[in-house]
Amino acid sequence: MKRVYGLPSHILLTLLTVSCCVGCGGGDKVDLGAVSGVVTMDGEPLSNVIVVFSPEDGNPSSGLTDSEGKYSLSYLGKSDGAIIGKHKVSITTADLSMNETELDSGDADLANADLLDTTNISSPPPEDGDVTKRQPRIKVKIMKEPIPSKYNAKSTLTADVQSGENTFDFQLDSN
Repeated sequence: MKRVYGLPSHILLTLLTVSCCVGCGGGDKVDLGAVSGVVTMDGEPLSNVIVVFSPEDGNPSSGLTDSEGKYSLSYLGKSDGAIIGKHKVSITTADLSMNETELDSGDADLANADLLDTTNISSPPPEDGDVTKRQPRIKVKIMKEPIPSKYNAKSTLTADVQSGENTFDFQLDSN
């Protein structure tokens, strides 16, 4: 093996590899600020809702409110807090099953259909007589979000997370 500066090349290669690995070890660490607060709607605490802080760049943080509407955020489920900087905030119901409504649909939706119930196929056969083109009337469950979309799907909420402790209280309006 050829020697460079008095060291065998395999030792030089090993030292170079080790120094690269040590230099890259902390690359996934981000600066976080602790975030907590209270969520209310029409003056009442909102329990069991999900609060999500989505930064302009990076992974979001989320938290679940307790019975008093209090939350604290976790980053990637491992660390407390959120990435330092500006965030879009969304608040949504954690358990939509309590807010479901039923809609009678003329279109077959097999994802929500009870495939064992064939007794209520009430649509008439198509005009050409081909019964394979029938569209059964089934009940489709629609999940209704009780929190207005301006706080979740079309959120207008923002927060600027700083280093250290941050408190962001959200007073939502049901209108």
